[in-house]
Amino acid sequence: MKTFYPRIVLLGLALITLPALAQQGRAANVNVTPIVSTTLSPVAWVSGSIVSRNNSQIAADVSGRLVSIAELGTLVTKGQVIAQLDKQQLTLKLQEETALVANAKAKFAFEQSEVERKKSLVKQKLISAKELDESMANLNIAEANLAAAKAKLAQVKQDLNYTQLKAPFDGIVAERLSNQGEYVTNGKAILRLVETANIEAALFAPLTAYQYLKQSKQLAIKSPLGNGHAPIKTIIPVSDARSHLMEVRLDMSSFDWPIGLDIKAAVATGESKQVLASPRDALVLRRNATSIFIIDNENKAQQVEVKIGISEGNLVEVIGDINAGDKVVIRGAERLRAGQSVNIKNNNDALVSGKTLARKQ
Repeated sequence: MKTFYPRIVLLGLALITLPALAQQGRAANVNVTPIVSTTLSPVAWVSGSIVSRNNSQIAADVSGRLVSIAELGTLVTKGQVIAQLDKQQLTLKLQEETALVANAKAKFAFEQSEVERKKSLVKQKLISAKELDESMANLNIAEANLAAAKAKLAQVKQDLNYTQLKAPFDGIVAERLSNQGEYVTNGKAILRLVETANIEAALFAPLTAYQYLKQSKQLAIKSPLGNGHAPIKTIIPVSDARSHLMEVRLDMSSFDWPIGLDIKAAVATGESKQVLASPRDALVLRRNATSIFIIDNENKAQQVEVKIGISEGNLVEVIGDINAGDKVVIRGAERLRAGQSVNIKNNNDALVSGKTLARKQ
């Protein structure tokens, strides 16, 4: 009796390998980009927030009842009235001090005339020099009283001006700390004014990054509202014993971002070095190894195992059997196999559709 087991085994192997061979022979659509030789620095993303150069609680300089106050969110310019105190009592005080100054002037004028009169009498030897000395002393007292009266009058005028609180800078009313109708005392905060024209980013970097920050002019930043680069404005190399973090201020005047927004900034933590780098999208991550696919001159994919080095932005250092200029797959590598033929597409749309986009006429 003949056995047919070998034929059955061969047939099974053929059924198994045919799909694999078909898959192996089918060209895959991929996007590629060249491996670049560039300078990268190891960076750490540190947290920070957008702050205003001036975030001030505006306080009353005199006591009085608050009769008006700017609404929340009001945009004000420097010198604009943002709150008004009742000035009735100070107006009455002004009238009183004005009268006292007039009285002091009259007294001073009288003592002056007395001195002149007694000088003439002393020359005629009709009175003693002692009486002249007494008149001159009275004149000095009258002069001092006049100066004191004028100072009190000036103080009242100044207090009257202080009943109008004026914005010390352009900004927005962010908080009302007192309400209309309340009696406020000298020094009590009435509202909070925030400058919106000159904004900065305050972030805290490790002290070990100080030498690299000194060599940098700007930092890469990112936030929920976008990404960009901001110039370094100030480095404050001072820290406490617990945090070991120093404050860095960035100039954010070119960004239309709200105050209080959380951001992150890339701070260099090591020396720059020349490396071979590829986009992060090229990495094929597996449990035991990391690799990339290089496209050779025959448009076939060759899998190269690599080690990952430093990274900056979207670029990451790749260490392995690669050269600058090698075409590395950045899209379409998920199901790619070593040795498989590829069709190189110019963009992601062509990759998905499998077609070459028509040129615009």
